[in-house]
Amino acid sequence: MGFRRVHPSVLALAVVACWLNAQSPPTEVSYRVHYERAGDEAVSIELEWPDPLGQAGSLVFPRAIPMGYGEQRYDAFVSDLRAFGPDGQSTAPGREEGPRWRLNAGTRRVTYRVNLRQMEQDVHAASDASRVREGYLGALGYSIFAYVDGYESRGTRLRVSGPEAWPVFSTLSPRLPMGAAPVDARAADFYALADSQIVMGPRAVVRRLTDSPVPLYLAAYAEGPVDLDRLSRVAARAFRLVNDYFGATPFAHYTVHYELLTPISSRHAYGMSMEHLESSTYYLAASSGLTADAPRDDEGRVLSLIGHHVAHAWIPKRAYGEGYYPFQWELAPIIDSIWFAEGFGQYAAIMALARGMPDPQTYRQRTLELRFRSNITSAPPFLKRLSLIELSRVASTRYAEDFRTGRLVFSRGGLMAAAIDERIQAESKGTTSLRDALRYLVAWSARERRGFRIDELAGLIQQATNVDTRTVIEEWLRPLP
Repeated sequence: MGFRRVHPSVLALAVVACWLNAQSPPTEVSYRVHYERAGDEAVSIELEWPDPLGQAGSLVFPRAIPMGYGEQRYDAFVSDLRAFGPDGQSTAPGREEGPRWRLNAGTRRVTYRVNLRQMEQDVHAASDASRVREGYLGALGYSIFAYVDGYESRGTRLRVSGPEAWPVFSTLSPRLPMGAAPVDARAADFYALADSQIVMGPRAVVRRLTDSPVPLYLAAYAEGPVDLDRLSRVAARAFRLVNDYFGATPFAHYTVHYELLTPISSRHAYGMSMEHLESSTYYLAASSGLTADAPRDDEGRVLSLIGHHVAHAWIPKRAYGEGYYPFQWELAPIIDSIWFAEGFGQYAAIMALARGMPDPQTYRQRTLELRFRSNITSAPPFLKRLSLIELSRVASTRYAEDFRTGRLVFSRGGLMAAAIDERIQAESKGTTSLRDALRYLVAWSARERRGFRIDELAGLIQQATNVDTRTVIEEWLRPLP
């Protein structure tokens, strides 16, 4: 075959086309959630993507929980799994090892059901389970959504619908008034989708609390007495104080999702809460609601609880050590820096809330004693003998399951944060503080798109404050005396 000369302009256009092809983002994955009838125990899920799989792949269900430091076998509640090819014919995917199912080449759609009633019965930690109760559905994204292996970084679209006349709400795209029409939302990737929540039903209450600095919502479901007006004021105050501490809001909206639940058995635990990218979830016993006549101390505890979990939207959701991102969904990752995520995050909340107290210094000292020092005093000696990195690794898979590890790791981290703050303020004569370092770390993480190494932390703090805190960090990383 003879050689034909290609005009340079045509060649250039071809090169540009190839470059654009290479640079174009991958196509989105569409998720649909449908809860068909009030009283049903399961919710139906559909995934679809426009480009059929070029080769066999896997559908993966999460077992690890971001910030949960443990695992739940959510795949145990999946049924009626079907995979569809371009011709619309369906097959039942074969089970692989772990929480995986085999998808044939050509697959472009998957459907399945998740039994939420069975999930709540079998998962004893209320903060790890989704649930359906009379007139209400509350779903954690990572407990119901699966992903195609390799598609985790693709953008996602979500549509949620419920029974006729049931209002629907998603923390991905909060809106009022809640309506019965399907909710449509988008997420940047699977992590953002999985870290969101769905609320629906006539017994759900959603309020828009403020528009400054971003829209703040309260989504509540209560099986016990609660004064929603008082709770709303406390939530708005906690959010404002924490946001003021960090100085910038790296999300477009935020939701406080609050459930007061009647225990379904003596084995079920209530009282733990969880933080997310754009929301926080609270799972409390029905008798623990903040009522109109509750004492001021009760209001203070709720303020502290919400402030603590709101602060985690910055640390570690946006400034974090290695191991938090990219997240490993199938097994709980072993993380060396839980003390930073939990301890520094809680210390930031303490300092944020202190700014709203009549005597900030007294509030700080009293809270450090009650929240951190008392836990170190009562900790078992064998845990004290672990270095802070070793303790973090142990807590990576049993933080709440054996809460002795969780309490000690966040307490040691919180007191490290306090010691660093004191060093910075002393050497800078009060011109800078740990707050400046934490703000810098949030910006650094966004720019670098990675978690810091522990040996980098002192240098990053020094860049922000001009104070060397290396000896303080090294002291607190060692085993306790």
